[in-house]
Amino acid sequence: MTSFLTFALLLAGASGEGNGLSFQAQLGYEPAVLATGGDYAYTFDGIVPRLGEVCYFSHSLSGKIGIVTENDWQMRAIGSVSQAVIPSGQANISYDSEHYPDGGWGSPVTRWESREFSVGAELEPGRKYFRERRNLYLGLELTWGKLSGSPEFYRGFGDDAELRTEHLTSTMLGLKGHIGINIPLISFGDFSLGLNPELKGGAVKELSITGVPSDFVWEGPSTLYKWGIALGINLNYDGGKS
Repeated sequence: MTSFLTFALLLAGASGEGNGLSFQAQLGYEPAVLATGGDYAYTFDGIVPRLGEVCYFSHSLSGKIGIVTENDWQMRAIGSVSQAVIPSGQANISYDSEHYPDGGWGSPVTRWESREFSVGAELEPGRKYFRERRNLYLGLELTWGKLSGSPEFYRGFGDDAELRTEHLTSTMLGLKGHIGINIPLISFGDFSLGLNPELKGGAVKELSITGVPSDFVWEGPSTLYKWGIALGINLNYDGGKS
């Protein structure tokens, strides 16, 4: 986060030097629905999969700070904290066949929870779209964090079935990007409230894992995708042209 704060101070300093620049800041909350896909998607048995088997929910809090140029181009630094829950995912470990040559442990769905931090930048061109009232913007962020889950495993059937639960934590790193539309709702002085529909994309990949028992093997590094849609609400401050 140090690099984000440094960039923020540089932008604030630049806006105070004149040249038709203005200082801008934003606080936002953003819920999103993302496609699970890839390594964590649960293989469903029914004809029509449940929503929790193909998608997961994420929400984040973000802070942005930047400048608006004389021709209305906007450049912003981004810092955010996010959390996501995958209610019905695959386990990322499996039993070691050398320990269980006659058949081992099966696993039903696993609930995963991630906590991530991101830093990056946004660019919003000066041209307006949709009857000259909406601005498109692009963003790219580096993201890192941890994914935790407690997969359950079973062996046998009926009253003789054995059950066990493992507790796993993976560290993850990746990139995510977005394209969105800035929709102003109301303004009051230098402040305004707006909506930001976004299309999102990207992925984070496991770097390491802890909690794997000695008779199991890690199937990773696994990848968690970040493709989906989001609808953010934000509070903006615009210092006006200097």
